[in-house]
Formats: sequence, C-alpha cells, structure tokens
Amino acid sequence: MLLPALLAGAVGASGQTGRQVKVVLEFEQHGQEVRQGAQGRGSVVIQDGKARGRGGVAVDDTTTRTTRTSGVFTVVQDGGTASMLVASEVPYAVAAWFRDYATGRGYLVQGTDWQRVGTVLVVNPTILPGGQIRVRLVPQVSYFDADRAGTVEFTEAATEVVVPNGRPMRIGGGTRGINQVTRQILGYRQEQSSSESSFILTATIL
Repeated sequence: MLLPALLAGAVGASGQTGRQVKVVLEFEQHGQEVRQGAQGRGSVVIQDGKARGRGGVAVDDTTTRTTRTSGVFTVVQDGGTASMLVASEVPYAVAAWFRDYATGRGYLVQGTDWQRVGTVLVVNPTILPGGQIRVRLVPQVSYFDADRAGTVEFTEAATEVVVPNGRPMRIGGGTRGINQVTRQILGYRQEQSSSESSFILTATIL
C-alpha cells in the first residue's frame, strides 16, 4: 500500500534583501487513448435442413482524453534555500528480539514499519533587477531497500532558470506512447495511448 504525500518546507535561509519568494511547481499530465476495432458476430440458423448464417460486424471507435494536475509550493527568503518533497510511504517488515530475564528465554516479535521515500527538489530563488527571479533547482532522490536507506543528491542534474515575477514557465516534461494491435478470429482491435507530462514553475515576490 502506497500513501502519496506532498510536502514543502524551508530547510534554511540566508536572505539577501529580507523579501520572500513563493515558488510553485505544478505537475500537469495530458493523456489520450484511442480504441478502434471491428468484431464479426452472427449466428447459424437451421432451416429446411440447411445451415444459413446471419450476422454483421460491430465497429468500436472511442477516444478518451484526460488531464491531471497536482502541485506543491514553498515560501523562502531571497537567496535562501527550501525543499519540496513528493513522497510515498512504503511498508516493510521489522523484527525485534526480547529477552525474559526471569526465565532466561527470549522471543522474536515481528511487525511492520513505514519508510518515506520520494523525490526532493531543493529550491534556491534570488531576486534580480527588473522584476525577474533566478531559481535554481537541485533534485534529491531517496531510496530504500531491506538493508539500508539513504539519499543521493544529483548536483549534475541541477536546473537554473530566470522567470518573470508571477508568470508561469514550462521548464521540462516527457512524452510516452503505446500502440497495440490484437488480431482476433473474427476481427481486430487496435489501442493507441499517448501522454505528455509537463513541469510548470511559478515564482512570485511576496
């Protein structure tokens, strides 16, 4: 069972001007699914000792479009640093050993604990002249396995952009497409799906 959570908070700031900046990161996903198919159908009727076929062809053609949007934000001083976390809590088994000193025996107790894993974006905004804001984003990925847990900071994947005050800017994304054709005895079915994910950054001087 996964419990998704969106968290944001300042992890420390050393403001240059004392002004604050609100940084909003939105995740937008557009999807489209197209289903097309033709299926033969019919029946056999016995009339006067002879078999005659009756039937037709059923045609299926549907298109479904979806849009999903979620977001997270934080407020940090000019020149400071904050983090935005998109996390899930993963269950894992734990064991504890107890010893009964009265009898000199021990017993093992098993249970379940939760470990939070996810992706953190470390945000560092700096107010520039002319109503612009320079925002530096550094992703951190947390991992978990049965033996250890930890965090890896990908400094080489850092992104630095200059955005106008209060104006959304698309800073990245990805696309995915699937095409599947199923041949049937009396027809066929074709399914095509595509999705596009975008990351939209908005920085506003408060």
